[in-house]
Amino acid sequence: MKTIKSNHKVAIFCGSMFGSKKEYKDLAIKVTEYLSKSNYDIVYGGGENGLMGVVANTALKYNAHVTGIIPDFLDNRETIHRKIDKIIITKTMEQRKKKFLSISDSFIALPGGGGTIEEIGLVLSALQLGVIKNKKLVIFNYKNYWSDIIKQYSKVVNSGFAYKSFNNLFLVCSNLNQLKKHF
Repeated sequence: MKTIKSNHKVAIFCGSMFGSKKEYKDLAIKVTEYLSKSNYDIVYGGGENGLMGVVANTALKYNAHVTGIIPDFLDNRETIHRKIDKIIITKTMEQRKKKFLSISDSFIALPGGGGTIEEIGLVLSALQLGVIKNKKLVIFNYKNYWSDIIKQYSKVVNSGFAYKSFNNLFLVCSNLNQLKKHF
């Protein structure tokens, strides 16, 4: 079946592993299914493994257009997903990050590891500095997974290291109904 291509690309940041709870996989499926059925294109990390693979396969199942962005050196570790609509292979992580920022219209952070933490910081910094504009970042705080990071961002503002408007650069949701208000 042919994929449907939209004008809005949502980057989904998540783990290249499954995490310790089956609920994380279920969440990745539900979020991706909703976005796909709502005619959003999906952009993700380009691998077959873990939650990233779940996102790609779910999007394909529901005929969303899927773009993966992955550095070539990660193919040994994460296995490049060859069945998606478009794969962008970069030489470096920095090129990958720039590509995420330039082609994505919005961003959602699901549970993940160090790479996902870095991606949240990347988008927030780019928004704060005006490198990207008019793009939204949603931190999906499923069962308080991201609560410590969210508290840290409040601490940054409260300690005078960012303007109060910094907290307006991202949205927080904890369930699919809250996400639906933004997409």
